[in-house]
Amino acid sequence: MAVSAFSEDGKYYSNISKDGRLRIWDTETNVLKQEYTPDLHLTSPPSCIQWICVSNAAGSPQKGAKRKQSFSETQCIALGTTNGKILIYSVTQAKVENVIAEEKSSHQNSITALDWRRNYGLFSCNKAGFVYEWDLQSGSVRNKYNVTDSKNKQGNSVSSIKIVPHNQKTQAKYIVTSSWQVCVWRLHNGDATVVRHLGHNTAPRALMILAQLNNSCWLIEGSQNERLLSFWDITVTEEHLPQLNGDDSATPSKRQRRKSIPSSTPSYNFVLEDAPKFVDVGVKAEEGGNVLRLAAATRSGVVHYYGHMLNGASTKPIKPSVTVQVTTADACPLPLHVCRLVNTDLLLGYANGPAMVFEKITPDTSSKTQVLIRGEPKSSKKKNKQSNDVNKTRSEPAADVTYVEPLGGVARKRNTPGGQVEVPMEARLENLSLDPKSRSKSAVNQNLTKLLMQGLHSKDKNLILTVLQKDEPGVAARTVASLPPDYVPQLLEQLADMATRKTSQCASVCTWVSCVLRAHAALLLAAGTSRAAQHLTQLLALFTYRRSHLCQLLNLKGRLELTSSQRATRDTHETEEAVLEYNDTSSDEEMELEQYQSDSAASWSDDDAGDEGGSTDKDDD
Repeated sequence: MAVSAFSEDGKYYSNISKDGRLRIWDTETNVLKQEYTPDLHLTSPPSCIQWICVSNAAGSPQKGAKRKQSFSETQCIALGTTNGKILIYSVTQAKVENVIAEEKSSHQNSITALDWRRNYGLFSCNKAGFVYEWDLQSGSVRNKYNVTDSKNKQGNSVSSIKIVPHNQKTQAKYIVTSSWQVCVWRLHNGDATVVRHLGHNTAPRALMILAQLNNSCWLIEGSQNERLLSFWDITVTEEHLPQLNGDDSATPSKRQRRKSIPSSTPSYNFVLEDAPKFVDVGVKAEEGGNVLRLAAATRSGVVHYYGHMLNGASTKPIKPSVTVQVTTADACPLPLHVCRLVNTDLLLGYANGPAMVFEKITPDTSSKTQVLIRGEPKSSKKKNKQSNDVNKTRSEPAADVTYVEPLGGVARKRNTPGGQVEVPMEARLENLSLDPKSRSKSAVNQNLTKLLMQGLHSKDKNLILTVLQKDEPGVAARTVASLPPDYVPQLLEQLADMATRKTSQCASVCTWVSCVLRAHAALLLAAGTSRAAQHLTQLLALFTYRRSHLCQLLNLKGRLELTSSQRATRDTHETEEAVLEYNDTSSDEEMELEQYQSDSAASWSDDDAGDEGGSTDKDDD
C-alpha cells in the first residue's frame, strides 16, 4: 500500500496527501512541479500510486509508401482508488488521460496496491483477494486471477503485490502477494498457482521491494507496524515452470512438489529502531561478491543505511551501518520521509516547513550516526558586517548604541556583540520596583499593565483586584494608557462587576472608568453596539442608582452618628468618677434634729414644772 513513489529515473517524486491530492516534486530543483486533485477525492480518494510508461504509436501519412510507426513512451502515474478504478495521470499533459475499471462488476473493491514492469504490464490487487492484469491500450482487464486460499480463512485481503522478473523461456508470469502470508504465484492461462510459501505472516500494511542482478532476484519484505525487514531469495528456476501437456518428464513427483513449496526462513533480517515507511534496495556485483545496499526511512524521521555482503544466510539480525538524521542549528529535528539509492550516493527527502527538500549525500560508514545540520534557526541571525554591493565596502556598526523601548519602556544601552555586558544592581532594582510613589514610574506602569493584561486574559480575580483596587488617578491613567484596545471591553466588564459590590471598590471603579474614558474615548465612541458600549450603559445605570439613594444614605448616616455619639457620651459619664462632690442637708437630718429639739424641750418643760411645784411646797411650809 504505497502512497509515495519515485519515478523510474529518480528525477520526480510523487505523493498522495491525506486529503487525496497528488503532488509531484522535482528532486533536482526542490520545486513543487504539479498538484492535482481528483474529482472524487473525498468519496473515493486515491489509495496507492505507481509510476508507469505508456507507449504511443504514431504513423506517417505518406502515400504510396510503407507506413512507418514510431513508438514513444510517456511518463504517467497510475492512481488506484477506493472504488476500484485506476486513473492514468499524464505528467506531461498534467491531466487524467484515461480511467480504467473492471466491466460487468456488481461491486467494486478498493485497490490496495499497484505494480508495473516493462514487458510485463500493469497489475493491481484489491481487498477481495483478486489480482488484475490490465491492458493499457484498450483500458480493459486482460486477465483476472484469484489468489485466495480457501483452506485458510485468516484473511484473504491482499495488501501488496510485486512482479517477479525472470529469464525462463515461458509465457507464465510470477508475482509476490502479501495477505495472511507472503506467497509466490505463477500466473498462466488464467490460473494462479502457488509455487512457494515464504512462511511469514504480514500485517495489513505490508511493505515490499525487489532487487535484481543478472538472473537472480531478491525480495525485501516488512510491515509498517514492525521494526524488522526480511531478505528472501525468490529467483524463478526450472522447478517453478508450468507443466507441459504430454511431457511426463516435466511432471514433478509428490516429493519434488513438496520440496518446491517449502516453508523457508529468510536469509537475512535487518533490524530498525522504528517501523519503516519507505524502503529502497540495490545489489551491485564487486570483486568479493554481491554487495547489498539498503536504505529505509522510519516513522521516527531517520534513515538507516545498510551495506552487507551476500555470502550466505545468517540468523543474527543485522544492524544499520549508519543512521542519518537531519536537524537545524537550534537542535530542531527535520523528519526524513523518503530515501533513494543513486549509484553510491543516497538521495534524502525531508520536510522543511511546508516544502519538501531533496539532497544527495554520501553515507559515512566510519561512524554509526551521521547528523546533517540544515534549515534556518528560529532566531534571526545577527550580521556583524554589512556589505555594500556598489562600492564593495564594509561598514562596522557603532560601538555604543542606545535603544529606546516602545510604550515608554526603560531605555537601556546595548554593547557591541561579543562585548562584556554589565548591568548595575541599582538599575536592576529600579526595573523591579513596584512602588507607585517612586520617581521612575515607567517600570511600575508596565508591570501593572502586564499584570492587568495577564489577569484579564486568564480571568483571575485576584490579579484583577490587585490592580484595580489601587484608587490613585495617576497610576490608573498611566496603566490604562498602555493597555491594548483589545482588552478595553474586558476591563469595562470587570469594572461593571466591581461596581455592584462594596462601596470602597465602587470608589476605585469611578477612578478607573474616568481614566478609560479619557485614554480610549475615540475607541468607545466608534464602538456602537459592541460589548464596550453595553458595559458603559451598565455602569451608567449602576452609578445613577447609587446616586439616587445617596441623600437618604447621608441622612441615615448622620442620625446614626448622632445616636452613637450620644450613647457613647452617656456611657462615658456613667463610668467616670466625680471631680467634685457636694453634700447638702437632707430632710431626714432635719427631722432628727427637730425630734431631738422636741424631746429636750419636753424634758426642760418637765423640769421646770417640778421646780415650780417644789417651790410651792417650800412656800407652803
